[in-house]
Amino acid sequence: MFTLFKYLVWLVVCLLCLMLATISISEFLVNSAVDAPYDAKLADYARMLAAETHPEGTGVTIRPAAIGMLRRLEHDRILFALRDADGQVLVGNPAVPPVTGLREHSPPVLQDAQVGDEPVRVAAMLLADPRSASRLLTIEVAETLERRRALIETLRTQAVALPQMLVLVIAVLLIVYGYAYVWRPMQRLRSLIDNRGSSDLSALDPESAPQDLRPLITSINGLMQRLAVSIDAQRRFIADAAHQLRTPLAGLRSQAEIALAETDPAVLRRSLERLAAGTERATELANRMLTLARADTPLAAPQVDVDLPALARDVISDHLPRANARGQDLGFEGPAPGRGAVVRGDRLLLRELLSNLVDNALRYTPDGGVITVNVAHGPATGATLSVTDSGPGIPAADYDRVFEPFYRGSESIATGTGLGLAIVRSIAAAHGASVVLRTGPDECGLQVTVTFSALVAA
Repeated sequence: MFTLFKYLVWLVVCLLCLMLATISISEFLVNSAVDAPYDAKLADYARMLAAETHPEGTGVTIRPAAIGMLRRLEHDRILFALRDADGQVLVGNPAVPPVTGLREHSPPVLQDAQVGDEPVRVAAMLLADPRSASRLLTIEVAETLERRRALIETLRTQAVALPQMLVLVIAVLLIVYGYAYVWRPMQRLRSLIDNRGSSDLSALDPESAPQDLRPLITSINGLMQRLAVSIDAQRRFIADAAHQLRTPLAGLRSQAEIALAETDPAVLRRSLERLAAGTERATELANRMLTLARADTPLAAPQVDVDLPALARDVISDHLPRANARGQDLGFEGPAPGRGAVVRGDRLLLRELLSNLVDNALRYTPDGGVITVNVAHGPATGATLSVTDSGPGIPAADYDRVFEPFYRGSESIATGTGLGLAIVRSIAAAHGASVVLRTGPDECGLQVTVTFSALVAA
């Protein structure tokens, strides 16, 4: 409600500022529109009196017909004065204020002035003295402002006040409409979401909101659906992780209890060795789960150029002792380091990806088998990183399921955590790459290919 109050105050302040600006502009335009014709008529009066000025005896006067015409006009009171070069009034009312800044042969000059306490508008001009062309006279005509003011007030009411009131009424109606049609449904939607339980991610009803808000509700429903999928995957992962950790932890506890009960040093040593092996397996499982969790989050480390051939050679070097111990042929095919096949990403995660692929191949390939790491690249295909082994392979029906955490397949012959390919797919997805499984050459073994869509220019 406080937010709505601030919103309404903001609208009212903006509306008032707009109205004040409009009133100021309208006031200026109305005054200009009224003054222009009145000033033009007052200047004409000055020209008329100047034209009716003539000598009389030794002096100068204005024909009575012109003076009578001014007195018969049905508008504000008109005062006039004819002055000589010394400022003495020859004909007319001495109360008419003199006007400064007059020039010969110039149009009448108009100024605001006072006659007593009454404001007037004065038009004045210079004319030649009919008795002597070398001398100048000044004719001044003053008009009171009652009629002008009345017309200005009328225009203010009809052209300024009424339209502004109409605009204000329309604005208030629009605010009420916005509150009734948009704000209140949004408040109901907010209350509906706030009152939901933390586990309720069901879709909102788009029909309960105005048409303009339905795309927003559709987007919220899509977000909640994605959250539900993500939360469900996390729950399954946690349940699987708890199940997988329960077995090695129970084994560790049993080994520890056996070791505590032993008094024979030889038997105790064997128990401790088994305890150390179990601890190592539990540690490996925990590390794999942490790696998978890290791979499922957006890349946070700075992205660098990663040379895939150089990375492949490093990983192969790390696994060579293990391969040699089993008589396995672990080799590399591809360009030399620095000859292309460079991608951009997190080097540690990409190393973990390849290390998991090589580790899986070594686990499932029998003694004396062959494991080949291949790197290829091309401007159209991007970069590919593949690991091929001569092991038993994976049935095509299990190609999708082997990427699920902890899944090892019904025909698995090797021990492991079941997280290797899940980690591979997560790291690949974080780098915009795809993972494809296929049978190895000669319909034997397994080939896992990771394709990076974009290369870094060499």
